[in-house]
Amino acid sequence: MNDASGEIEGSRLQKAVEAIVIAPEAATKLVDGYRATFEDKYKREPESLEDKRRIAAKIIGRYSKISAAAGAVTAAPGVIPGIGTAVAVVSGGVADTAAALKLQVDMCMCLVEVFEADLSDEDKKHLAFVLALAGSAEQMAAKGGKAVMKIAEKLVYQYLRGPALVTIKQLFKRVSITFTQKAMAKAIPAGVGVAFSSSTNYVLTRMVGRVAVAVLAKDVK
Repeated sequence: MNDASGEIEGSRLQKAVEAIVIAPEAATKLVDGYRATFEDKYKREPESLEDKRRIAAKIIGRYSKISAAAGAVTAAPGVIPGIGTAVAVVSGGVADTAAALKLQVDMCMCLVEVFEADLSDEDKKHLAFVLALAGSAEQMAAKGGKAVMKIAEKLVYQYLRGPALVTIKQLFKRVSITFTQKAMAKAIPAGVGVAFSSSTNYVLTRMVGRVAVAVLAKDVK
């Protein structure tokens, strides 16, 4: 894929994902439910880093299972609210990618709420997109493992230093190029699938969640 086509595909993918991702206030409501469950179980508010990690683990588990259930876009409308909107914007492999990324951004939006609840809605959204896209791009390009985790973390920090709109546009382009290259070469690395099947969806979502928590937990005082 050349640079121009990568720009176009990235733009189409961005439009599709942004049309269906969860709103920050909806993520807050969802996380409040997890906090309430935690308080009922432990009889205290989840204030420590370890408490937040426990809630984060529940969120990652939830979205990984939803991602696995979604599978291909043909099975997604009943599982992912709003996916019909994405299919109307794009089709084929890009729609598959949009469905997977929607769940990863939603998950990261909730994780940001867990660790950085005081951020503005706009900052939460920007951070969630960077965490999901950078983590996903790096995992798609490699075979996973601790080394890739560290590279993905560095990629997140690198993109967080850039202008928000430019950063997100660049990351969508990167994800789109990586996806297309893998599809063309049919070189699917262990644990990461191009067709976003049940098992590969699950693994990729969990890996993105782990990267997000690794980044966010370091910022908690």
